Amino acid sequence: MIAGLGSGQLATIVHPRGDGWEAEELTALADTGVSVLVSALTNVEQQRLGLGGTAATAAALGVDFVSFPAAEGGIPREEAAKVVGLAGRLAAQVRAGRFVATQCFGGVGRSTLLACTTLVLLGIAPGDALRRVTGGSDMPITRDWLYELSAHRVTHL
Repeated sequence: MIAGLGSGQLATIVHPRGDGWEAEELTALADTGVSVLVSALTNVEQQRLGLGGTAATAAALGVDFVSFPAAEGGIPREEAAKVVGLAGRLAAQVRAGRFVATQCFGGVGRSTLLACTTLVLLGIAPGDALRRVTGGSDMPITRDWLYELSAHRVTHL
C-alpha cells in the first residue's frame, strides 16, 4: 500500500498464483477494499496463468477490472498517451476515495510504472512517487519516464 493519498488508496501487487486467483486471491483483494484492479499482464501471460475468468469474477465481487496488456520490459513510447490516459482515470478513482491496485507479473516494472504515473498525476513529485512505490529501489526506466512526464506536463499546461 502506498501512503499519503488522502481517502483513496493505491497499491501494486504481483501476478496471481494461478487458477485459484478468481476464487481466493481476488476475493481477498475485495475483502481488503480493492475496488479497481488494473492488470498489465499480456494476453499470453493471462492464458499461461489460467486467468481467463478474472474479469467475470471481479465483476461478481464488485471490483472494476481493467485489462491493460503491456509487454514485459517497459512500455513503448508510442503507448505513452494510453499510459497517461489510464493513469489519469486511476488518479480520479483515488481522488474519489477508491482503492486501486495495479498488477503485473512480478509486481514491479509495468505495475510500478502505472502506479508512479498515477501518483505524478496526483501532484506527487517523480522522485517521491518512485520512493513511495518502490521503497527506494532505483528503477531507471520508470524514473526517466516520470521525470519526462513531469517536465512535459509543466511545459504543456
